[in-house]
Amino acid sequence: MAASRGVADLVSHITTVTEDPSLPLDTNLFVVFDRIYSDALSDSDRQSLLNRLSSLIPTLQQDPRPATELILNLIRPESYRFTQILRIQPNVDLIAGLCSPNSDINLVTLSLLSKACSSSGDAGIIAASPETVAALVRLWLSTSATEVATKGLEVLSGLLRIDATTAPDGDTHMAGYASKVYGQGLMWRRVFHDKDVYELFFSICSLATAGQVGQPSKREKTISQARLLDFILAFSNFEQISSSQLPDIERKYGLSEGGLLDFAAVHMIDWKDDLLMHASLIDFFTKLLRGNSDPMMRVLGEQNLDSAEALDFLISRKLHSRTMSYYLEQEKHDSIESTYLYPLSAHYISTYASCCSSHLLDIGRQDVDRILERLSMVISGLPMAKWARGDAPRSDLHVISTLPRVVLLHTSSHNPLYSIPVNPPNADALNTLAAIFRGPPKESSSDAPPDVKHEATAARALYFLYAKNTSNLWQRVVEVAETIAIKENALAAINLIDAVIGSYWEPLPERHDESVEEPFSLPIAAELDVRVPHRGGPLAASGTLAILTGPGQTTVIPYLLKPAQTYGRGDTQSAAYAVAIAKHETVVHMVQTLKEQSKIPELQLPLTPWQPIIDEIEQCAKRGVWGGSSAVGARVGTLDL
Repeated sequence: MAASRGVADLVSHITTVTEDPSLPLDTNLFVVFDRIYSDALSDSDRQSLLNRLSSLIPTLQQDPRPATELILNLIRPESYRFTQILRIQPNVDLIAGLCSPNSDINLVTLSLLSKACSSSGDAGIIAASPETVAALVRLWLSTSATEVATKGLEVLSGLLRIDATTAPDGDTHMAGYASKVYGQGLMWRRVFHDKDVYELFFSICSLATAGQVGQPSKREKTISQARLLDFILAFSNFEQISSSQLPDIERKYGLSEGGLLDFAAVHMIDWKDDLLMHASLIDFFTKLLRGNSDPMMRVLGEQNLDSAEALDFLISRKLHSRTMSYYLEQEKHDSIESTYLYPLSAHYISTYASCCSSHLLDIGRQDVDRILERLSMVISGLPMAKWARGDAPRSDLHVISTLPRVVLLHTSSHNPLYSIPVNPPNADALNTLAAIFRGPPKESSSDAPPDVKHEATAARALYFLYAKNTSNLWQRVVEVAETIAIKENALAAINLIDAVIGSYWEPLPERHDESVEEPFSLPIAAELDVRVPHRGGPLAASGTLAILTGPGQTTVIPYLLKPAQTYGRGDTQSAAYAVAIAKHETVVHMVQTLKEQSKIPELQLPLTPWQPIIDEIEQCAKRGVWGGSSAVGARVGTLDL
């Protein structure tokens, strides 16, 4: 009864304003109704209100937000379907809503359209109206409102996704939707084979049309270009974005081959004169190589674009070498341009090294040697004072941490790894060492593919080689971990300890496999023994054993067993707690690792000699973060910072 009175009051007000648009909307009435009654409405009342609002919106001469927000709430329930929207009287003018200069009306129209994203049949209804699809594409690419553009891309992607005729890898339904019935591809044909719709991608984003009647300005076009790049990344079907769709239109905008991808990557952006868009383009290449996109925006299934196909495209268009040159040949570029693009190029190379490592290893030594030469020059040449100030070459450290580890075993000159210092302490340097020594993600020996095993083998060899070239490694790391006043460094030092404890390592082969020709083959165990002299028994097979039997026995183990330090006042208390938590987690990790490795005969973990220490580590883990209050030396003084 109360809901009916609320509906009657609101309907009366809407009718009054519809008849006299000069009257103001009663904002409070809309807000109160929305909060109290909207969730309790019957289907007939909901539809009646939407009918009234549909009559009101076209007549408004004021801010429509109270009415549009109510519409959004009325259609929000999942049970409210697109077919019900089609029954609103008077009929909703979707084209007018998409073409409206008011962003609130744009948003409510897009929300209405989004209801068609849950049914291929509803998407087909949208596809049957070329004017609606064209207005949707135009709004998404041209609007100045970021929220509208985001919603526009979501709707366009959703319509394409639900109307796809197939799913990748034999999926039985499209990601994010309950329907197991595929569409007829009507939306796909409308977007990619209707010349009036397809040409919008080119005409709105091409700089050649800037300044023409009805076209955005050059600045506005750069925003549209960025949106098109995001749209391309939403595809997991590489052929759809790379192949020609309508050759006549593509030739009109300078393409002799390819489709949207060629247009966006090669022709669309003025990369020589627009530094910001050049940066966006390099970022696009990186994401393309990684197959990275927002899962909610993916047009076809849950999979990423194939990195190998993306790399082939980038190489064939000479975009791969051009992008890498800003890192490898920094001196050949304009100083301002080079400074800005250097870290982006480094990030691209890191992505290439991690996503396409087999290609990097197969192409021979040329590119690898150039990368190592750059790393050696930058890392070795950085003054220690900069490391101490925290001014580390982060981009270069990221590159070396993502290179295939076997590459670092084959440096023909000075190995840049050995130039990464633990003294002076630097968080970025310590975290980089942790990433390299940790090895690849753990897999059981039986399941790990050969390249993963090679990475695990190289991680072990690199640890021992680095330890040989770095005097008092663990003593210095522990000193940094105990300096909790510099929290970032202390946490990074603990991360390095934890990385070695939980590392995935494999042993080196006993002999060379003459039947396999690899440009970056692993050394054999005897060669590592020569490069890393040691006494008594073989080199440790695991990181945990390396700490138990090596210099870590007298530095890392006592540090882990010692109760955590605390401070009595100020912000350093939070730093002390963060460090104590990280330290305790490392102790717990070591207990878990010891238990796991004790079950692996190949590791030959000598539990018996070390049982007292292992027992004490287990007790330390049980004592909790602070290790009890009775321990001597648990509390230390602090500097007044």
